[in-house]
Amino acid sequence: MSRSPAVGTVRFSHRARALTVPDEVRDAIAAHIAASHPHEAGGYLACTRQDDQLYATEHVPLENVSPRPRRRFAAAVPDQVPPEPRVFYHSHTSASTPSGLTGTDRRNIRDRFALVVFAPHGEPYSYRLFRLGLFNWQEVPVMEETSHEEPTRLPRLI
Repeated sequence: MSRSPAVGTVRFSHRARALTVPDEVRDAIAAHIAASHPHEAGGYLACTRQDDQLYATEHVPLENVSPRPRRRFAAAVPDQVPPEPRVFYHSHTSASTPSGLTGTDRRNIRDRFALVVFAPHGEPYSYRLFRLGLFNWQEVPVMEETSHEEPTRLPRLI
């Protein structure tokens, strides 16, 4: 006898396996990061879900209110948060900061998806998406989608 999942639960097979970011959304992220540099920038990507894929549909920039904006991103604007599914993102602007999640990121990010954009000179070099699992963060591929090509993985530095 098979059991159906409880109302409100997500079946394991329907977890997001990739995020696709169209050119115009990626350009908006890059412009926000460049305008904020050398401070960290961040915000949200409003997304839609199709099967096991997330598709970014809108960029929602947030102001960095951290007392140390060159090393941390903090925002206090809950009314601008898009509904689920969404992806929180922030940039790492120091070459000494890893291109992935830091310990501080792991402890402080409360969203289910976190995109780290490594941009030490104000231009994005790496896109790494992490999904919060039951016990830890797991990496998920980030794909680009152009108007005339098949989706390909965005650059990823370790």
